[in-house]
Amino acid sequence: MKIGSTLRLLLLSLCLAGCGQLPAPGTLTPVPDAEAVGVFHQVQEGETLTSICKAYKTDLQEVAEMNGIEDSDSIQVGQKIFIPDVEKSLRPPIPDSGKSAKAIIKKWKGQFIWPVEKGVLTSKFGIRGGRRHDGIDVAAPEGTEVLAAADGKVLYSGDQQRGYGNLVIIRHKEDMITVYAHNQVNLVKEGQAVKQGQVIARVGKTGRATGPHVHFEIRKRTKPRNPLFFLPKPD
Repeated sequence: MKIGSTLRLLLLSLCLAGCGQLPAPGTLTPVPDAEAVGVFHQVQEGETLTSICKAYKTDLQEVAEMNGIEDSDSIQVGQKIFIPDVEKSLRPPIPDSGKSAKAIIKKWKGQFIWPVEKGVLTSKFGIRGGRRHDGIDVAAPEGTEVLAAADGKVLYSGDQQRGYGNLVIIRHKEDMITVYAHNQVNLVKEGQAVKQGQVIARVGKTGRATGPHVHFEIRKRTKPRNPLFFLPKPD
């Protein structure tokens, strides 16, 4: 129903081409969501996010974003945390001695704005139904204005990637990319410069969508990032 793993291939093609050539229509076959490769770890007494990530030799920021953990002190005994791109722990997590500093989880609140001014967050970033969901879904009435989340340049505007419906991809500074899918209509063209807050599309339910909403992603080049770490807190 939502953007799949092949979006990464499209983004890679766009990044390699600069802001130019697109892959030929029909060369990409989307899937509902990317396969979730990794394991769930159940938090035990004395474990911290730092000790868990050390045990799996994985990046703490990536784990935090995947699981929507904005404060490392918020994890609780019994909580299941998804550790991406690993098969198993290399050793049991070692409880912290209490001498180490609190894990720092970076957030960039307000770097981007919400793609619709008044929408309802219906699905978050992370693992959904055993599969990766590499963005968020924001429901809004059909025809609602879709806004550029930041200044940038349109990399892609079209409907040639089956399953995505009308799709807009924008490149921003520092190789950040935003994705807006299932639009009723796109209102920008490839190569067009856009300003933050500019209307770029209207909310729809094209492609694999069961109702009107925007599937919104933030990526560093092709790597998915949790949009809630970059957006202002909703009112």
